[in-house]
Amino acid sequence: MAVELTELEIFQGGLTLASVIISTILGLIIALKYKKYKKVELLLVGITWILLASPYWSDATQFIIIMIFGKELNSPLYFFLANAFIAPIHITWTLAFTNFLYKRQQKKLMTFFGCEAALFEIAFLAVFFLDPYLIGDQKSAFVVEWAIWVQIYLLFSIALFLVTGFLFARASLKSEGPELKLKGKFLLIAFITFTFGTVIDVIGAENPTELTILFARTFVIISSLCFYIGFTLPRFIKDLFIR
Repeated sequence: MAVELTELEIFQGGLTLASVIISTILGLIIALKYKKYKKVELLLVGITWILLASPYWSDATQFIIIMIFGKELNSPLYFFLANAFIAPIHITWTLAFTNFLYKRQQKKLMTFFGCEAALFEIAFLAVFFLDPYLIGDQKSAFVVEWAIWVQIYLLFSIALFLVTGFLFARASLKSEGPELKLKGKFLLIAFITFTFGTVIDVIGAENPTELTILFARTFVIISSLCFYIGFTLPRFIKDLFIR
């Protein structure tokens, strides 16, 4: 029997797919600027932003599969898409962050975050292959009650990105150059809106409403645009804000 989505699920799936596409495109644009400027930080930042959308890959893929084939993803694959790429973000972002700031502490920070990311990934894959249903309990097409250990790691990831993002934006805001200051403002908005969006998602994950879905996805889309502007500062933005 073909799976049919409710109006709320179509709204959720469609908006999620749109946010994933936008985040992926903007992340790719940032990463591809490595070819032009030969700065590995741009490559790392671009990859980081693409992977930051990975918790939404499961919903986006679910939406496409149901709309085209009328079938749902099997739960283990859904769990894998939603969680398998979170830990690598800690490595790519920490490396990029410490290349910009705290260069002297880079080795220590990379060792710590590299180890915790590896431990989580090993634990996640072990559970996934042994019994994937210890990762979460799928209630409907887009609603999953995640295991507490998954929720804790997700919240830790959000906190890591917010704190380091704030430090990064603050360093740019303290700069004397108007371009760096402008970048810092957009980055600060990006990190804050991304955090709001993901926190709303976490809080309303089990009982999503049109309002929570709209706010969560809108914040993520705004953060993607601001993140892109903060790292690339397109000429029209610079001309608009810097006189």
